[in-house]
Amino acid sequence: IQNTGKGIWMDWMSQGTRIIGNLCYNNILQDFYSEVNHGPYIVDNNIFLSKCSVWDMSQGGAYVHNLMAGKNNLSPHSRKTPYHLPHSTVVVGLHEISGGDTRFFNNIFVAGYEGNAGQSDPEYKKRSGYGNESYGLEAYNDAVFPVMADGNVYFKGAKPCIKGKNYVEKPGFDPKIEIVEQGENVYLHITLDKPFKSLNNKLVTTKFLGKALIPGQAYENPDGSPLKIDTDYFGKKRNKANPTAGPFENPGQGRLSLKVWPMGQK
Repeated sequence: IQNTGKGIWMDWMSQGTRIIGNLCYNNILQDFYSEVNHGPYIVDNNIFLSKCSVWDMSQGGAYVHNLMAGKNNLSPHSRKTPYHLPHSTVVVGLHEISGGDTRFFNNIFVAGYEGNAGQSDPEYKKRSGYGNESYGLEAYNDAVFPVMADGNVYFKGAKPCIKGKNYVEKPGFDPKIEIVEQGENVYLHITLDKPFKSLNNKLVTTKFLGKALIPGQAYENPDGSPLKIDTDYFGKKRNKANPTAGPFENPGQGRLSLKVWPMGQK
């Protein structure tokens, strides 16, 4: 998803949604926009490389194993919107959007890269003044509801939130992200450091994620069965004992060239 205004726009009553395996770049406003949702919803194994990775005007989201090279914006809204019985369209009630009740597990955050650093588009400038915005998770420091962050990696000046645990922060390391289009194929060029022995990441499951606060619903599969995020962007199995942060499981180290589109082709 590229060269659009909003890459993915998930508007209200998206309880139970899962956003998985997307490649987003060169979008004017943001790659992922969640507007007035209460959760639970899951955003996992995505590559978000535009100026703004996530515009969060919601609560109750879970962001797992993503690569985010743009800013993240938390903009809670006073509107009261519906939430439902689990796996149903039956409305239980209305609740305002206070912000928070958000989970960030096993992601990689980067403070921009050459392809998105300019932020010169006038439409982006006009809209970027809302809410709290930061590379990494500093924008969530003042969230009303609790924020959980564990197993994340922060490069090139991206910052953890004050509630962060079990993280690696390397402000001086630049992964030198580059998107290369060759005909119909898209390659991600990225430099990765050696594996971080200090990270002790957990396999993300329904039990691990808990329940979204407002609807009281667990993060489950659409049929209500327990969920586990045990594959990566390419469908490769995760290391259950200590899964790799980011969308790629054990991709190697040094300068890498990864074909990220089309999927399923060499």
